[in-house]
Amino acid sequence: MVAALSDSLAQIAQLGMLPFGGGGIFLSVPLAASLIQPEVWEACLALPNDQGDQIVNECLNVHSNIRPTFDSGLQQMDIKGDASGYFESGRRMLTVHHWRTWYDVDVPLASNVSKACGFECVFQRWVFDDDFVLSNGFSVVEYASGIEEGKVELEKVEKTWEGEMRNFAHHIGPLREPLAKEEKRTARLVEAGVLEGLGVRQVYIERMKSGENGERVDGDVDRVVELLWLF
Repeated sequence: MVAALSDSLAQIAQLGMLPFGGGGIFLSVPLAASLIQPEVWEACLALPNDQGDQIVNECLNVHSNIRPTFDSGLQQMDIKGDASGYFESGRRMLTVHHWRTWYDVDVPLASNVSKACGFECVFQRWVFDDDFVLSNGFSVVEYASGIEEGKVELEKVEKTWEGEMRNFAHHIGPLREPLAKEEKRTARLVEAGVLEGLGVRQVYIERMKSGENGERVDGDVDRVVELLWLF
């Protein structure tokens, strides 16, 4: 069995080291065959939990010596708030979870680019010489102070979401503090689609809001980045 472990110690403390279904649970054929033997299957269905991953976990604990192998590329994403640091991390993201509930990211829109460069390139990170970083399908970021000489530790994940840093370091660490708005200018993906016979077009926009309270004022001009991924 290969599965996701929660990236939140709070969830692990509450539920244990179980295979978390949102990030993914993958069973081998022999293991699945052993669990659907009538006497095992009926006993597992009689367990008190009503959550699928908890049932799988308890079923394994009672009826099998197999235990999960946790893959760090499977992302349970038990996080709330601003998930941008996670999606800009450059980490392998074979699965994602909670993107319609605990935080807001348009994953189907982001995944359009896979039609040109494969699923491996979705959320893949590119670092350019002029202090711009592309997190494919999510954002284009300009670091105002530059990224040379360790000014921004890109090898660490910017913890932009809620909760204490120590609660997430076991899975997505090392982590770093979030940057101030003036240190990081971000254009987010707002449009993506296939151009038949040509490639995938992406549009990233930074909405300018220069008012004292973060509102738009007269004279604000948005920044637009357009990318074309050729077939």
